[in-house]
Order: sequence, then structure tokens, then C-alpha cells
Amino acid sequence: MVSTVDGPYAVADKGVLVRRQDDGDWAVVFDDGPATRDNTLYAAAATDDGERVWFAGSSGALGYYDVTTNEKHDYTAPKGKTSTWEAIAVSGKAGNEKLLVANGSGEVLPGYVDGCCPQWGQVSKPTGSGSTIPALAASPDGVGYAIDTSGNVFKTTADDAWEDIGIENAQVAFTDVYADGETVLVTAGSGRVYRYEPNCKNWTPLGVAGVTLNGIDRYQDELVAVGNSGTVYRKKGNQKWTKRPTPTSADLNSVTISDGIDVTVGKSGTILERGDRDDQNKKTGSQQDGSTSDSTSDSTSDSTTSS
Repeated sequence: MVSTVDGPYAVADKGVLVRRQDDGDWAVVFDDGPATRDNTLYAAAATDDGERVWFAGSSGALGYYDVTTNEKHDYTAPKGKTSTWEAIAVSGKAGNEKLLVANGSGEVLPGYVDGCCPQWGQVSKPTGSGSTIPALAASPDGVGYAIDTSGNVFKTTADDAWEDIGIENAQVAFTDVYADGETVLVTAGSGRVYRYEPNCKNWTPLGVAGVTLNGIDRYQDELVAVGNSGTVYRKKGNQKWTKRPTPTSADLNSVTISDGIDVTVGKSGTILERGDRDDQNKKTGSQQDGSTSDSTSDSTSDSTTSS
């Protein structure tokens, strides 16, 4: 789930890429993956200028979609890697971006783009043990962060190696990581968010929710975290985390917030939207027969797609 100059985009099973149109409807951009092989896409990331959406998934599926030219570019199986890509991170503007992609064996492959074609670096294993890396993040200055399923967080060094930066005694599974140059945030089981201050090299655990949190994003002074059972929590400025009402009990997996539409996606094609900062929105629920019904909601709009 990412925000672009063309609005929110999301990836799904069988190689589906969808986008939110100006009229509020969601449309399929393509439905067969980067290599037209219907490989499921598990992760997406946008360039800093929002002009390219990179995506990665099963059988080495990898590529990007240029939202300014409406063109798809396929780079599946870079360096012969055909295992499933679990996570992806991008920093820099389109045409000058740096990539990190991670697979289920804990391998991370860096890539560097000058124009349109990526040049691939050396594969490394930050964990050393082969633990799965479920999420990656990159700060605007190109520093990469990785979390693994063994409760570790890693940071890239100046020569693209990795160093272990925590988290000691976490004893919960990590699910997502966010980085913006000033702060690193990690979501985890037991409803926790861990905040890292790079200058102090210090982690602070925060008890936010009562269920596992699966995704987190930040825009200016606002944070939104999403999790199992339709859970959404929001924090603005110095305020406390507050639970937001949602019209679904589906597990929510990813969230993106921006100066426009805020969107979270989850299981069974669930999409929740918040169209403004005052939470005055319309709820749209897709019925099993394909028809739609509208009702008023004070929180978000809920759309269910077939993707």
C-alpha cells in the first residue's frame, strides 16, 4: 500500500495492481504481475517523488509501474533469484532511486537506478541465520532498515553492510518498519510499537493496542498504525494514541497516509479510507452479489474488492 502523485496504489494476489481513481472507485491497473505470470505480489514501495511504484512477490516477481507514463517495467528474477520476495524499500526520486528487496531466506538484494534500468549489488544476509525479513524501510537519505522474525532490527552501513541495532528482550514478532531520517518505528505482536532514536541509539517500547499491529505510517506530525480485527490507532502530535472506529473486523495489513486520502488494506480485499482529517466520510460496502450500498460513517469508508 503506497501513496503516489496519482493517488494510492495497492498490490494483491495473482499479480494485481490497483489504484484509487479521482471519483473514489478502485480500478485494476494490471492483473497478471510484472512478468504476466499471475505471481502474487506481497510488497510495494514508492519513490520519494511518488512517480514510480515498485512491487515484489512470488517466484522472483519484481518490477515497477510509472504512474506518469502508465508503463509497467519487469525486472523479475534479478541475479537469478526466483524465490519469493517478502519485502521492498525504495529511497530517492524516480530515475535515481535505491532499492532493497528481501526474500524468505533472509537475503537482501540492493539495487541502484540511474534512469530506468537497475544495477544489482551483492546479496547479503543481515540476520546471518536465514530468518525471514517481513519488512524493509529506507530513510530519505538512503539508509535501509530491516526487521526479522527472530526479533532483530538491522541498519545499513556506509558500505551497504548491515549492523544489528536491537531490539533487546522484545520477545514478540515484528511485523513492519517505518523510517524517516529522524525516527524509526517498528510494529509488533501484543499491540506494541517500538520507537528508535538514531542519534541516541535507543529503543522505547510503546503499548498501543490489544492485538498484533501489522503496519504503520507517518505524515507530518500524524501516525497511524493498523492491525488484526480491523484495528486502527492514530496519534497526532503530542496526543496519546487513540483507537479509531472502523466498519470491519478483517485483519488490516498495511496503511499509507498523506495530505489526501489515507488508506489501509487487509484480508479478503478489504480497503478502508479516510478522506479528510475531520473523519467525515462515506462508507461503501461491497455485497456478495457485487452490488453496493452506501451509509454514513464517522470514521472511514470500507470497500471490499475481489483482488
